[in-house]
Amino acid sequence: MTNLEMHRFEAIDAAFPDLHAEMIDGEVCIETLVGWAHGRMVVTLLTQLAAQWCVATKVNTVHDSWQGMTYLRPDLSVADLSHQGVNHEDFPADELALVGEVVSPSTADKDTRRKVEKYAIAGIPYYLVVNPINRECVLHSLPEDGRDRSRVVSKFGDPVPIGAPIDTDLDTSALRTY
Repeated sequence: MTNLEMHRFEAIDAAFPDLHAEMIDGEVCIETLVGWAHGRMVVTLLTQLAAQWCVATKVNTVHDSWQGMTYLRPDLSVADLSHQGVNHEDFPADELALVGEVVSPSTADKDTRRKVEKYAIAGIPYYLVVNPINRECVLHSLPEDGRDRSRVVSKFGDPVPIGAPIDTDLDTSALRTY
């Protein structure tokens, strides 16, 4: 990643380490640190997956098809246990089984529209959008040709069924609105 946009992103990211920065199509997007409710929702999901998967938060995610113009840090990244203990500076998106984002009012467009496309282009099997504003989870899956062929909506309190290779139903009963 040697393009001018990536150098700008890296400079901004280094200058403001207390902020959450990402880059989508060359646009640097900066968010303040997440609040308690947001973090609790991430932990609620993380703990349900951690026994069987390598689960991390805010992993620097990259993919060749993004051509150095997109650099994402999902709230939740799930990969095979073989990645446990490996410290990737930039994690390859094609090694992820699932990514998840908890929507904030300031990130709604990124999380529900722009990232849906980026994660599908990267071929990530599952993208979970937890939307406390609408009290629902949306699971995007079956990526093909840069689009997801499936979109399943589950209201908070209802399980989110995730197929192979994860094969679990996520419990959403502890998720709350902002």
